[in-house]
Amino acid sequence: MANATLSVVVPAFNESEYIETCIEALIAQGEYVDEIIIVDNNSSDNTSELIEKYQSSCPKVRLLKESRPGVVHARNKGFDAASGEIIGRIDADTIVGEDWAVAVHEFFERRDDFSGVTGLTYLYESPIAGLQRRWTNWRLGRGAQGAVRPVVAVPGSNMAMRRSAWLAVRGAVSDRTDIHEDIDLSLCMAHVRCAVGQISSMAAKVSGRRGVSSPRVYARYNRASKKTLEHHGVSNWKLTFLIAADSILHAILWPLYRIYDKDSGQLSSRVLGRRQRARDLPVFS
Repeated sequence: MANATLSVVVPAFNESEYIETCIEALIAQGEYVDEIIIVDNNSSDNTSELIEKYQSSCPKVRLLKESRPGVVHARNKGFDAASGEIIGRIDADTIVGEDWAVAVHEFFERRDDFSGVTGLTYLYESPIAGLQRRWTNWRLGRGAQGAVRPVVAVPGSNMAMRRSAWLAVRGAVSDRTDIHEDIDLSLCMAHVRCAVGQISSMAAKVSGRRGVSSPRVYARYNRASKKTLEHHGVSNWKLTFLIAADSILHAILWPLYRIYDKDSGQLSSRVLGRRQRARDLPVFS
């Protein structure tokens, strides 16, 4: 797939704090990104106005609006509108690495046997960002540098897929808003044998603001994971255990997030009185 075109889709809901940095990192990819599609999903802040500013100065930036609430509807609108032979997808708080798009192109040019790809995702705005980075790099060091690791998941924060793969699963993906659309997409791809690989060169950073969510809210987030697995008939005790373990880990770390000052990157009891905005849940009943 030499000289393939790349469209990147970014669903957004009330992302005025993050969307500019996200767009600027995509524009910085230069000629390797042909189209940047931001889908505003009923934002009540000035997200659309900020996107329009970039749209007026950069022809590759497109603003679409999706009135139906739910990230799945915003994603579908963006993917359906994308003109690229490769469709990338990131979140509005994702900051792609300097060579992110180059890595995507090189992967699909060299590996005809894969239909999707994801990369390494590092946290920012998190009290455990340093630990998570060291853990990720340690795991990377255990494998061969530059190797492709076969995986199932294509996380919405950092992924790309062939347009042909999207068309192959378009009729199968669910539009339910109470399940995780990226897990659903991953399982639909697996069902039609669209292989997914993970590469270290496709690096990005994503905000750790989900950690600010209360354990009760985070449990709702993880219940959607279980519902997604049940929707596909693949739920089992091992996966249920992993989901429960993730909720427990979040509850353990939540006190750290409550005293984490994202501006200074330090723990401080002074932030306890501030209102910290957690990331909006991507799922709802």
